[in-house]
Amino acid sequence: MSQAPLFSSAGELANLVVTSNLIDVAWANIPEIQRGQAAFPCSVQPMVYRPTPNRTILVFASSPNCTQYPLPEGGDLVQSSLFQFLCPKECPSVSINRASLDLFISLQSQLPGLKTELSEWEGQLIITGYSLGGSVAALFTFYLLDSMDKKSKCRPICITFGSPLIGDFGLQHSQWNSFFLHVVSNKDPVPGLFLPSGRSPPTSSHSQTSVYKPFGTYLLCSEHGCACFDDPDLILKFLTVASSEVAEGLQLVVDYGEILRNLKYRAICKGAQLASERFAYPFSDGIVMELKTIGIDPAEQKIDTKRMEAEARTLAKETKASEAKKLNDRKKAMAQLEWYKKKAEYEKKGYYDCFRNEENSRQRNVKLFMEELTAYWEEMVAEAERKPQKERTSFRTGWLFAGTTYRRMVEPLDIAEFYKDKDSGRDYINNKRSQHYKLLEQWYEEAAKPRTREDLDSKKKKVSVLLTEDSCFWAHVEEAILSCESLRNANSTTPEQRESSWNNLVRFGEYVMKQIDNCAVSPDIFWSGSSFMTWWGEYEAYIDNFRNFYSSRLVEYMKGGGYKQYG
Repeated sequence: MSQAPLFSSAGELANLVVTSNLIDVAWANIPEIQRGQAAFPCSVQPMVYRPTPNRTILVFASSPNCTQYPLPEGGDLVQSSLFQFLCPKECPSVSINRASLDLFISLQSQLPGLKTELSEWEGQLIITGYSLGGSVAALFTFYLLDSMDKKSKCRPICITFGSPLIGDFGLQHSQWNSFFLHVVSNKDPVPGLFLPSGRSPPTSSHSQTSVYKPFGTYLLCSEHGCACFDDPDLILKFLTVASSEVAEGLQLVVDYGEILRNLKYRAICKGAQLASERFAYPFSDGIVMELKTIGIDPAEQKIDTKRMEAEARTLAKETKASEAKKLNDRKKAMAQLEWYKKKAEYEKKGYYDCFRNEENSRQRNVKLFMEELTAYWEEMVAEAERKPQKERTSFRTGWLFAGTTYRRMVEPLDIAEFYKDKDSGRDYINNKRSQHYKLLEQWYEEAAKPRTREDLDSKKKKVSVLLTEDSCFWAHVEEAILSCESLRNANSTTPEQRESSWNNLVRFGEYVMKQIDNCAVSPDIFWSGSSFMTWWGEYEAYIDNFRNFYSSRLVEYMKGGGYKQYG
């Protein structure tokens, strides 16, 4: 959760960025490529460099005409099926700058091979470009991120220099915004090219270019210094001011290498001074200082920095309080499910089977609580997915714990609903399981620490009150029951189907024994009349009649009465 900021750190972050070698590495190959780009057969050409075994740089170099007049009608925003995967729930469509999209499409024949080549290398991947080359670099980065495994440790970072805006409101909600850094000088008119007050191409329509929105982090530069911002309105203000103040006769090719060298010199020479000023400027004064650093006078532009400070503090506090209240309200619904569970245990019916086998007002009330909880956690998971990688992986322990408890309480009831309906078919896990359950489970496993012997001994002492850890346990049980039915109905199944069913049962037995060894199941699975004991009765009868020489750890455990001592 966000904490109300006490100081503005946009300048410090910018100094940290320019003094690192990341931006220098991204820019290093661009000038040389630009000098020979006139020979390129198309307007943008990708080129791969490997300066070290652990670093790959992909440069999208644009030809000269892309800088001066990007493309006819290039300022229009158009929708494309190629990037519909970027659409968040609150924005049904994403529109992309026509010039950038046309250039990206012109490379379609090269992109799959390029993606395959990059996937075979390990280490840091920097994707970069200047002017419209940077726009295509950003689109390719989205294209690459969409195809990557979410668990991949090697993610690309896209650094653009002087690139125009490439999309509308939808891009601001991309879950990958933290992978983008846009370097922009106040002497460069191109980044504001498609804004209504910018130096738009003669054929461009202002009505179609007025909805452009920035995304990612911007390193905004002027002769006075630099600052990092991700506030869309502030970035738009900078781009608008810069575009309107750049003289028409100014050469459009900006030397970002020289700009970066000067900024690095300033940052290193004045580092001690900036560090000492860190606590001298409260939040609003810090904003004023940083706006002036990038060439914007808050007074002239009528920017209310006091209001910005108040809004930032209020929003942070309200967000924190609102999210805590929502979670607390959901705890009330969870308490109702706990009460239902206790009632079922008192009646010796088992939580899962009580819900599966009954249809009464009590069950209907439980369904309402389930719907309320599921709506909340689906929204929470979707919001967490949109957060930058670092924030998502540090999902607060309290929230992750609450989400895990919710998953273990509610998903078994969803499973019961699925198998109760005879028309639902089979295989809940692969055909019906909600994505938010999968992600909550994935995050829990990623955050879980290896268990020690002491942890297991502690679990054994309190297993009687534990929830079954695998929220899909009952789905496995239901599939095992169906496999027993397949074996029992030999006349209506093929030998191959029966062999598959038997193999499924063998795997299920191994799975159950592993859960028992880890004290990961609730004792109510062994109660008389439970779905698990129903399965065991059918399985035991089949073994005794048809496979009387078969044995396994689970068979020995159940026949020997070991389950009676569990819990």
